[in-house]
Amino acid sequence: MSIDQTQLLLLLNWMSPAFPMGGFAYSHGLEQVIAEGVIKNAEDVQGWITDLVTRGSGWTDAVLFACCWHEDPAEINTLALALAGSKERHEETVQLGRNFRIAAQVWMDGEPEHNDIAYPVAAATACARLGIARDMALTAFVQGFCAAQVSVAVRLVPLGQTSGLRVLKALAPVIAGTAKRAASAARDDLGSATVLAEIAAMRHETLETRIFRT
Repeated sequence: MSIDQTQLLLLLNWMSPAFPMGGFAYSHGLEQVIAEGVIKNAEDVQGWITDLVTRGSGWTDAVLFACCWHEDPAEINTLALALAGSKERHEETVQLGRNFRIAAQVWMDGEPEHNDIAYPVAAATACARLGIARDMALTAFVQGFCAAQVSVAVRLVPLGQTSGLRVLKALAPVIAGTAKRAASAARDDLGSATVLAEIAAMRHETLETRIFRT
């Protein structure tokens, strides 16, 4: 797997939690389980994120992301929006997708479309359009998902910055393994078994003293 410096710089920008698409405003339901006391420490955070990226919404997004290189992105987008497990998850992926596409337009020609687009599809189609290798982009995408979740936990559990970095370090083989699996996956491999995470996303809508939008 190889990548030129221009493509590497694109990925470092696009998949960073600091990329200006408003990702900092979304917890993906994590705020709810922290408020309920389900997530209390670094070990809990690591386990939660591991489940999401190996058998939950993180895995689903990774497969959808990978499919955009060899299938019709419009069809994948329709599927991605249909697979959103709750109103909050749907709003999150659409808003992040729209914001990503607008911000990424700095690197693209023409005007961005304004139809609803799921975040993994927006990110994947931008990478594919500029010739970024799928496997490298996929690894960066999964890393970005995990980094965003760790950032939420650092603020809310709260974890110290050092503990958050240790969680990311421990997740490295999970990220690499998920990216490798997703690269060879197809639509038939889509599926989620993280029921508690889906329920948390639904319950978050009524959480009092919310910091995050999801």
